[in-house]
Amino acid sequence: MAEQNSERLRDPERTREAILAAAEDSFARVGFEGTSLQQIGEAAGVARSTPAYFFGSKAALYDAVLARVIARARETMARAYATGEQAPSVEDAVESYVGAAIEFLGHDRNFVRLIQREALGEGSRVAEFFGRTVEEGIVALAPAAEKAGITPERLVLDLTALCWYPFAHEHTLLPALGMKARDPAFLAEQKRHIGDLVRAMTRPGR
Repeated sequence: MAEQNSERLRDPERTREAILAAAEDSFARVGFEGTSLQQIGEAAGVARSTPAYFFGSKAALYDAVLARVIARARETMARAYATGEQAPSVEDAVESYVGAAIEFLGHDRNFVRLIQREALGEGSRVAEFFGRTVEEGIVALAPAAEKAGITPERLVLDLTALCWYPFAHEHTLLPALGMKARDPAFLAEQKRHIGDLVRAMTRPGR
């Protein structure tokens, strides 16, 4: 272990990434309280003191993990917004955003689990981390919201809820309904369903 740890310390970026990956998996699986720096060090293949050396404390490492997973979400949605700008209609643009969100949530379990855990607390820094992503979403969805006669904030909330709910309840309500949130067929159906709802909302004379 000492030899392995010495090798990793010679490559600090690789070591930091290994610690973040191990911490993300542990925090997502058993939560902040159920995770120790020692466990993270062992999972990352470094000495128990190395996570503290790089991040200072478990709380600081946890914040770094949250920032990391939210950055993944933001990058995914930023690409969708850029694609949506070229869409032939506001409805097609929304479908681009919805498709990106569902694909991301359907393949990033750690993101869903970490945000779910944060949602159970009395307060969270997640809102701070999400700030830029939400602002971008409001701007991108404003044309569709105007056409639907609602605020872009409301449209962001509604679409987020529709995209998020199946993955938040993949082990509770969905099995009772005979659905599997991460089944490719379900993902495709959910995209179509939300797209149909948006088109109904923006239909003239609705």
